[in-house]
Amino acid sequence: MGLVTICKYNRTKTPLFVEQAGVNLYSLEELSYFLYYNICLVDSRFFNERLCRWLLEEVGCEKLTEELRKGIASGVDVVKLVVVTVKESGLFAEAELQELVTRMEGLKTLKEQERLKMRADELLKNRNEWAAMEEYRHILKMHQNHSLGTAFYGAVWNNLGVCYVRQFLFSQAVTCFEKAYEYRREEEILKQAELARKLANGEKTTDKKVADERTQPQKKLLQWEREYRVKVSG
Repeated sequence: MGLVTICKYNRTKTPLFVEQAGVNLYSLEELSYFLYYNICLVDSRFFNERLCRWLLEEVGCEKLTEELRKGIASGVDVVKLVVVTVKESGLFAEAELQELVTRMEGLKTLKEQERLKMRADELLKNRNEWAAMEEYRHILKMHQNHSLGTAFYGAVWNNLGVCYVRQFLFSQAVTCFEKAYEYRREEEILKQAELARKLANGEKTTDKKVADERTQPQKKLLQWEREYRVKVSG
């Protein structure tokens, strides 16, 4: 039998749209759940007046809204803003809140490129390819940090290629996969580059399944999900 939680506040008629994940949230509980499991997508910009108005006018969280506004105005650490919001919902136990704090504090120990990649990977997982592309490109424009190793930059190029594939921008994807291979000498990356090159050139493939899916865009997208696995390690 599953656990049922009664919402403390209103289920809203007007949702809070979270652009990073492309989702609508309809309650404080949904907001808290999102914050708890998507901390890579949350920074100080998440806590703004739009969120405060939604919490006050739609959800009815007067005390929480006041606390958040004071925290935002005084420049309180985003960890505290997240915790106070998640705690108010009552969804998570104290031990889970402490674990959340530990995870968020752990993010602060990462290099900026690592934090950006975690954010980009989460965006990509949530099917927000355009936002993910911006993050990956931002990493690649930064001064290369050799301490991160070649595998890290290979993964960034690979995942950027995945973003282009999902947008049917196959020529750009080829370039990304070729760059990824320079950093990570893996046969799978070469296979991805070759598949993208064939689609970019409009060539027929010997794989009947792939050939059939070329005339069925929705099925083709599903195929690319399998062929172009996101590498989040490294």
